[in-house]
Amino acid sequence: MAAVMRPVIYGITLLSLSAVAQADGYADYGKPEQCGTYSAAEYTREGWFAGGEGGSMALTDAQSVRGLNALLFAGVITEEGANESAGRVMAARGPLLGATGAMAEEVLVIITPQGIRLLQRCP
Repeated sequence: MAAVMRPVIYGITLLSLSAVAQADGYADYGKPEQCGTYSAAEYTREGWFAGGEGGSMALTDAQSVRGLNALLFAGVITEEGANESAGRVMAARGPLLGATGAMAEEVLVIITPQGIRLLQRCP
């Protein structure tokens, strides 16, 4: 019985680990040339890397924002062994609309105490 159960449990573990490890790459809106370079940003529900010299931030305590496709996190700077609070971080996804209609199907907006980043997903 244990030999039959082991492959099933092993398969579930692999699926859950691969979902956590995958980070999406992003570039500043209108700058797709950043994709695949040192300037590219990365975002997951567990962390945010601003790209370049921006440093890494762990995102914890995720909370939904009522009425928005957004999450509010507690940010913790984790670059070079640091463990310092970075304040609240909000990540929102949705279409980018302009005066003449849709400008982009989906963008990611990251709002931190340091500012706002408008990002587009890298291909």
